[in-house]
Amino acid sequence: MKFNELPFHESLKKALDKIGYTELTPIQAKSIPFAMEGHDLTGLAQTGTGKTMAFLLPTLHRLLSAEEEEALPYALVLAPTRELTIQIAEEAKKLLEFTDFGVATIIGGTDYKSQEQALGNKACIIVATPGRLIDFVKNHGLSLENIKVVILDEADRMFDMGFVQDLKYIFHKCKNRKQSLLFSATLSYEVVRLASRYLNEPIEVHINPEKVITERIDQTLLHLGREEKLPYLVNSLLNYPIEGLGIIFTNYKMNIPKIVSVLRRYGITATGLSSELDQKKRIRLLRDFKAGKYKYLIATDVASRGIDIENIDVVYNYDLPQDAENYVHRIGRTARAGRKGQSIGLCSETDYTELERIEKYLNSKIPVAEIREEYLEFPTGEFTPVFADEVIPGEKKYQDRERGGKGGKPRRGEQSGRGDRREHGGERGEHRSGDRNRHKGKSGGHPPAKMSHPDGHSHAHPSDHKHPAKMTHHEFKHGHHPKDGKGKPGHKKNQQGKSFQKNDPRRNLFDINEVKQSKKQKQSIWKRILSFFKKD
Repeated sequence: MKFNELPFHESLKKALDKIGYTELTPIQAKSIPFAMEGHDLTGLAQTGTGKTMAFLLPTLHRLLSAEEEEALPYALVLAPTRELTIQIAEEAKKLLEFTDFGVATIIGGTDYKSQEQALGNKACIIVATPGRLIDFVKNHGLSLENIKVVILDEADRMFDMGFVQDLKYIFHKCKNRKQSLLFSATLSYEVVRLASRYLNEPIEVHINPEKVITERIDQTLLHLGREEKLPYLVNSLLNYPIEGLGIIFTNYKMNIPKIVSVLRRYGITATGLSSELDQKKRIRLLRDFKAGKYKYLIATDVASRGIDIENIDVVYNYDLPQDAENYVHRIGRTARAGRKGQSIGLCSETDYTELERIEKYLNSKIPVAEIREEYLEFPTGEFTPVFADEVIPGEKKYQDRERGGKGGKPRRGEQSGRGDRREHGGERGEHRSGDRNRHKGKSGGHPPAKMSHPDGHSHAHPSDHKHPAKMTHHEFKHGHHPKDGKGKPGHKKNQQGKSFQKNDPRRNLFDINEVKQSKKQKQSIWKRILSFFKKD
């Protein structure tokens, strides 16, 4: 179905022509006709399916087509995050371009005065986060009695973030509402309960997430060891450039500065979206990301809520999400507005449980790609670092940790090189004795971008050659002494783990980081776990 087939108000048709929207998405085709008739509605659809237009267009059409002038503000849109609130408001402003109505955005982190001015400038629609809206109602005299339409976007996320009581309070204040629209990616118990209490015989619209994902997003899974993820990511980004933008998701915010720092070292324009950023910096960072200043955005699920950018070409899952529904939310950042997208998941042995949940939720297996062995180590050669003078929250702590402590001085009992056991401490499942899981020839940490020697010959990383005076007490005690430029483990605890066979196509999750001790005949714990799964 096309937009020009629906009887929208003339000003909305002009706006749609200017924006360039022609075809309706499935959620829009199913929900807009009912919403235009004034029915309450619950829409179950994933991120990136066009939900925003599905509720804005019918709401604004009913306002503009009303026979009698409606009291303002006419509609209220609630969203869980500031970023999503801003993006909904921007879309509403585009649709209202050929009218004299305005939009009021009410979010935290910005001054009250400008928001009060927006409310007084013929604001027909309020787009707000629940907390700041209640603040305005209680402390700034904002009345919601004129609100005729209440819209909840990403209702499941609002419940996850603890807005249950806030939503009940807001519904209570909107006493004269005539229509309620609720959109959610999942149909949780709390969402159903809220809909049954505040919506009047709502019409249910459901879009199958599996169909949306398989049709628009090319999914790929890579089986990697924990310490192989970052070098493989660097090589992939360098060798497979994209036209648009990319998002890299991690489960832990302490991983963000590490990934950003390493990518920038190799000339990849990247930045991190952290919950530690204040609102103004977050807005500016997202604006710069949309404008193309940064090619890749590294973020967690919480920090990335509400990101709605059309030209996201690829989504990397550096860690598979612990919640299967979050996987759909993540990869839904790509393939917006009917475009195609790509999703690449880096799956280590610590992600295996999450992988099973995700595939069960999708009711399908994610295709596994073949590993390129040359990508398992950081690239060598000369690279020009970028944004060396720009620091994101947590990056300084990470760099200090890489140098061995504040000011580059080694901590007590640690060597000053990057190859210390704490380098990947942010990742779940990392062992303190991480060195024993590294493949032969890898340096202890992230190598510098310039790896070639002036004489043209490749040399090992300096941290591979240890001076006895710089050895830790643990290494000296157990006989880890240098010999011909290579460390010689003298104790079974310091033995190098046996890596996977390069010609073995199986590349099992559990075998990649397995440490096999020659004097220990006992079966390893990973093999025991693997044998348990093979029984099926």
